[in-house]
Parts: sequence; C-alpha cells; structure tokens
Amino acid sequence: MKSISAMVPAPHAIDAIRYTGGMTEVSRSLRRWPRLLILIALTLMLHGLLVDWGRRHMIAMQTPQETAITVQLHPLAPPAQPVALPAAPPPQTKPVTPATPQRASKPQRPARRAQASIDPPDEPIRETVERIVTIAPEAPHTAPANTSANAGTGSDTGPATAATAATAATASAASTDTPASGKHYQTDAPPSVVLDYDVTGTKDQAPAYGTGRITWINHGTTYEVMGRAKALFFTVLNFSSQGELDDWGVSPVIYTEQKGFKAATNTHFNRERNSVSFSASTTSYPRQGGEQDRASLIWQLAAIGRGNPAQIQPGVTIDLFVAGVRDGEVWRMQVLGEEDITLPVGRLHTWHVVRMPKPGSYDDRVDIWLAPQHAWYPVRVRYTDQRPDGDYTELSLSGLTP
Repeated sequence: MKSISAMVPAPHAIDAIRYTGGMTEVSRSLRRWPRLLILIALTLMLHGLLVDWGRRHMIAMQTPQETAITVQLHPLAPPAQPVALPAAPPPQTKPVTPATPQRASKPQRPARRAQASIDPPDEPIRETVERIVTIAPEAPHTAPANTSANAGTGSDTGPATAATAATAATASAASTDTPASGKHYQTDAPPSVVLDYDVTGTKDQAPAYGTGRITWINHGTTYEVMGRAKALFFTVLNFSSQGELDDWGVSPVIYTEQKGFKAATNTHFNRERNSVSFSASTTSYPRQGGEQDRASLIWQLAAIGRGNPAQIQPGVTIDLFVAGVRDGEVWRMQVLGEEDITLPVGRLHTWHVVRMPKPGSYDDRVDIWLAPQHAWYPVRVRYTDQRPDGDYTELSLSGLTP
C-alpha cells in the first residue's frame, strides 16, 4: 500500500505537473510564433522583390524601345559621307558651265543696246517739268516735215520721217559730254507769260494725270522761270531758273529743283570762276558760254526762233550744253519740221524740235513743239523714257496768260 501510495502523486503534485505541462505547451507555442513571423516576413520580402523585379523588368522592356529609336536616328550620320563624296565631281563640271554663259552674255549686251537705240520711246519735260503722272502712251508721231501736206487732214503730225529721226540719233552720237566753245545765235527772248498745261502720261505703265504751270518773266536784261507740276493735290515738282539775257541769249546763273519732299538741289553757273557746279555732286565743268539748265533750254530755243526764224529749219541741229542736278552733257536738238497739232487751247501751227539720246543710252527723248504765232512759246512738251518698259509724260497747253 505504501508503495502504491508512494507511486500515486498527491493532488497538488498533479496540479503542478499540469501547470508545468501547460507552461511547456505555451513555451512551445511561443517558440513557434517567431518562425511564423519570419516566414511571413520572408514571404512579404519575396513578394516585394517580385514586385520590384517586375517593375524593373517593365522599365527594362520600355527602355530598349526608346533606345532602339535613338539608335535608328544615329545611323543617319553615315549617309552624309557618301553624299559628300559625289559632290567632288560637280565642281569640275561647274567651271565648264559658267564659262559658256559668260561668253554668250558678252555679245548679248551690245545687241540690247542696239535695240534700245533703234526704237527710243518719247517723253516730255523731265528737264523742265519732269514726269508727273501718266496715261496710256500716245502713238508715236509720224508725219511729213512740211505742214502744207497736212493742212487739210485735221490730225496732229509727228516727226517728219523715220529717216529724219535716224539722222537725229546719229547726229546726237557725235556730240560730246563736255561743253565746247559755245555758238552764238541771233536771239530775242519771248515776252513774259504764264503757261498752264494738262499733263498726261504713264507711271509704271498705269495711266496718270496732272497739271503744270510755267511762268516766264522777261525783265529786259535778266529773266526768271518758275515751274510747278501737280498730281491730284500734291506738288511733285518745283523748279526755278534765274539768269541774264545777254549776247548768248538766255544765260542761267542758278537752277533750283525740288522733287516731292526731297531737299532742293542747286546748279550754279559761276561767271567769276567760269565753272558749272552742282550741290548734289562734286562734278564740275568749265563754263564756255551758252550753257543751259533744264528749265532755260526751252526758252533759249524760243529765243533762237524769235531772233531769226531761218535758224529753225528742217534738218537743222542745235548743240547746247545742258546741266541737270548732278552733271551735264551736250544735247543735240534736231529740227524735224513744221506740224499742225490739236491742243486743249485749239489747233496750232508749230515747229517740232527733238532731242534724240545717243544710241545705246537710256536717256530720255525730249520732244518740244514751239508756236511761232504765239511768240514761239512751248505749247507741247513730251518726255519719253528710253527703256523698253519706260513711261512718258506730256504737257499740252491749256491756258496762256500774257
């Protein structure tokens, strides 16, 4: 019995065993938790690594595509080399090609000049009332030099014949650009007068219109010429000439010209220094006597006609050195003949005088009609640009006030 009782634990001993066993199970369960946490952490880490790897993989998948684009752009550089290589042969052919056009262009230039000299256009008073506004150019005047043949026709007559015009052009070529010793003409300056003109012509090949006025004042021993040209309400040209009336006829001392809003320019005929000089340039010429400016030229022709009508005859040439605003040259004035013309003031009998430019030049052709029955006043003046697409300006007398 003792042995059996000894073998059977006491109740408190059983409880202790139970407590000890419970503690053991608790300790065992506690020991399992860290493992679980470690497994969970490892699982999360693996998932994180997988996600990160996936993102990097996706980025890597995108990066090669962008790289592929840039790689495709780089190969464009090599093609530039093969293009540069064939460029070497063209230089050898280029020198050969330009050489041919240059040789061909040289003979072409004289051909163009010859054409310009054969068919010079017409135009009036650039020298006195420069071109103002313009309409379609009139047909060139072509008629016999003698009025008697035209008296019953009732239409305006033009240059005597083509042969006469050709003679004028040839004669003009013989003139020089420097004033020679002046020639004395019998002169008688016209009386004072105010001349009003209707102005027609073309500007850049478009029709244009305007008005003009020239005032001539004869003081006996001196003179004044004042001119003005207007287009619509604008004054496009103002000019004046003052000088003496002496043995040479009309002898200018100073010529002033102003175009639009530009500054006025002066041309001086210095008697003390015997020189012709310009405010717009450093050019100068020796003064020999008989020189004219653009305004006085027409009145010198009128004075020559009044001085002795025999000096104005068909085929006669009058050489006058004419100074502009920058330089001057000898103008050869050719008398074409008598003509009957119709103007706003009526039908008048006139003498037609023309200045033909030198062959090959683009100077203006100047046509002047002087009326002997009206003190040889200029009743029509026409300036024609010699260029193929040149314009013209014509002044036709519309009013005369003594």
